[in-house]
Amino acid sequence: MLKVKLLTPTAKAPTIAHPGEDLGYDLFASAPVTIAARGNAVVSTGVAIELTTADGHPLGALLRDKSSMAARRLTCTGGVIDAGYRGEIRVLMENLGDQPQEIHQGDKLVNLIPYPVLTTPVEVVAELSDSQRADGGFGSSGRK
Repeated sequence: MLKVKLLTPTAKAPTIAHPGEDLGYDLFASAPVTIAARGNAVVSTGVAIELTTADGHPLGALLRDKSSMAARRLTCTGGVIDAGYRGEIRVLMENLGDQPQEIHQGDKLVNLIPYPVLTTPVEVVAELSDSQRADGGFGSSGRK
């Protein structure tokens, strides 16, 4: 369940364009912003959220680019919303293009994708269990 608190008169609640098919909710800009060429900005949504599963377990969320923004060379550079965060969701946007880009009040900014809280207590150990990959890093699975 997504609970939403509208923090400003221009805030718009998240929506789902295609219920039952879309992975995330659309978040909207609550105020206009111009992002300079090769610049960045923090874009207000005017909303705070609380996400839980149907049985009440807390959910966090990930913010991911909308294809319509990415096509304009605008990308989201932050994107983790912790389950306990109750402040305004503000979106860190980067303009990768050579021209300034305008974001208007009401524009769809990013996808808000619910995500389970999977963190557990940390245990410091002297050794880790064996695995097939072991310490194979970049390129360890081959190129083809």
